[in-house]
Amino acid sequence: MYAIGKRAACDIARTIDGADGSDLITVELVLTARELAKPGFVVDFGNLSGLQRHVDAVLDHHDLDTVLADPTDAGIAAHIRTWAQQNLPEEVRELLADVRVLTGRLPAPADDQAVHFRARHWLCDLPEGHKCGRHHGHAYLLTLPDPDRPDRLLPVPERLREFVLSRFHAKALNEVLDLNPTSEHLAAVLTAWLAEHQLTAPSGRALEVRLSETASTWAQFTLEPA
Repeated sequence: MYAIGKRAACDIARTIDGADGSDLITVELVLTARELAKPGFVVDFGNLSGLQRHVDAVLDHHDLDTVLADPTDAGIAAHIRTWAQQNLPEEVRELLADVRVLTGRLPAPADDQAVHFRARHWLCDLPEGHKCGRHHGHAYLLTLPDPDRPDRLLPVPERLREFVLSRFHAKALNEVLDLNPTSEHLAAVLTAWLAEHQLTAPSGRALEVRLSETASTWAQFTLEPA
């Protein structure tokens, strides 16, 4: 199973249970698919760019008590889900699995829970003029969500860390992968590598790889039981 996430952050004022609940919040759309669409996407992240524009226009630096009937995290999630159903393309709406609201500053993963690497790529089979078709680079972040507690990260096995840094760091991904080097494809390759080397979660379940190209996007692959 493939999954991607798109995030948009905003600063808001609100009242929760009679007390001030002003905060920084991050809205996250999660989309899933069993198969990737050409050129190797769950959906093109460009199709989700309207999320940030909507958040900026309607939620950011607003008093949600005057904007939403329910300014709680659940109410914000319901508002965003309605927006998504009304504004995203039909083929994108069909893949929407969850809308999450994360409150407060998102903590950076601990050093043993992440692999940072830099690499460049260009994606093939995109429409003429698509920016991802240009030769460009990313500061990638790899993490391993706990399959038993998805809100928690697991330590990255040293063997995986060494493999990622030796194979991908400071490389052109097009030259070291046989697949179009989307984040979805790379997450699947790394998950398969973990399974091949019999590296699992403490419970014995298969590990899931999450790969972020940017601070607001991530792709993840889950190897489902046979």
